[in-house]
Amino acid sequence: MNDLPTSAGEDRPLVDFASALRTLRCQAGAPTLAEMSKRSGICVASLSEAHNGRALPTWRTVDGYVRACGGDPVLWRSRWEGVRLAQRTSQAEDHHAALINRWTRTRQLTPPQWVKSEAELARLLDHMRRFRGLSLRDMARRSGGFSHHTFGAVLRGDRPVTADILAAILHACRVDPGAAQRWLSALGRVRPAEVLRVQTYTSSVEAHRRTRLFGEQHRAQRQGRWRNGLNPTNPKQASPSRATERARV
Repeated sequence: MNDLPTSAGEDRPLVDFASALRTLRCQAGAPTLAEMSKRSGICVASLSEAHNGRALPTWRTVDGYVRACGGDPVLWRSRWEGVRLAQRTSQAEDHHAALINRWTRTRQLTPPQWVKSEAELARLLDHMRRFRGLSLRDMARRSGGFSHHTFGAVLRGDRPVTADILAAILHACRVDPGAAQRWLSALGRVRPAEVLRVQTYTSSVEAHRRTRLFGEQHRAQRQGRWRNGLNPTNPKQASPSRATERARV
């Protein structure tokens, strides 16, 4: 067998799991991988990869490995689940750290594309709350519709994320309309029951965005008139009145 990884950057739980598999094999009399393959129906290559400590094997491979060595699959299942959970938690923390760095750099509170579950969405919303420096009571004061107890339950994952609550969180965190639409779309993906409400809010956000854009264009036009020496509050100044025209004649 090849040596297990020993560098500081390796996945320690994974290496320990591979080491335990090797120990189990030695206790079983060190059968060859070919013998283990015949007993388990798992190919030699998969059995070899299972104890190399570089990638977590599938449960089917671990189950075959353990049975071929006379071990108890029930005990090894919980052990395997623990390693898998540790890996997922570590990956999630890395993803969230990168997201917060992006928020800090761009000041655009947009959700990531990798949101796959409602629990993940709730956790990200709590990150956004903390990023804004808001307490749950601050959220309640800013939203004016839900209590801090409700926000706490939703962000902990004890209550579902609804379109109404999400809209209140986005409002409290002062998320701009473009980013708000992305958060609403993410909710629609992970919680299909909220799709109709999401569509309603999305339409409202889009209408607000267009109104704001129209207002900005109108202000730009007004400023342009001032620069041209015209009074934007008096449209008649732009063209001579009839009395003025008669006087000129």
